[in-house]
Amino acid sequence: MGPKFYILHDIPGRIRLQILALRDKTSHAEIEGMFSSLNGIRLVRIEPVINTMLVEYDDGHLSRNSLLRYISLFFQQTRFDPFDSLMVNLKPRLRSELFRSLVSGLLLFAAYMRKATVKRPDAFEYIAVIATGYTVLSHGTNKLNHPDVLTGIISLVSLGTGNMLHISTITWAINIIEILYDIYKSNRLNYAMY
Repeated sequence: MGPKFYILHDIPGRIRLQILALRDKTSHAEIEGMFSSLNGIRLVRIEPVINTMLVEYDDGHLSRNSLLRYISLFFQQTRFDPFDSLMVNLKPRLRSELFRSLVSGLLLFAAYMRKATVKRPDAFEYIAVIATGYTVLSHGTNKLNHPDVLTGIISLVSLGTGNMLHISTITWAINIIEILYDIYKSNRLNYAMY
């Protein structure tokens, strides 16, 4: 597992850390209050836009190593998402879109496996198609200009309505590629900032 934080600035009595786990936290005031209540800490300020935490402390009363140990323990203990260790660098929006797309992919796979035994479309196939449609339409902000939506429309016109499972699979494949590209762009942007 990667580091919990990076030290950006460190002088005796003042330290600024970049903490990737702050990206998923919304209770910044509570975190600031909790660390401010520790003996020897004078000021804690979190900058949520850049995921940093500034701590001013009395270095005669609290050692730098003890402070870093407290911070490391806190952010290690406050992981709630089981996917944090796999997708720590993902924003929550991208994480949920990826998870939704993976679930749709599993449903499509199961529908194809059932299609070998069940010749007519059944409720499970419709559920897989609807789940894929929801996944594709809930991705991003400008829905109609997304490659996955455009692929779905073109596939529907060219393959016809009788091949909805095939159309959903093609659309899902473009959706997962688009999400992976968004993740790649997001990670490049995050590393370019520092």
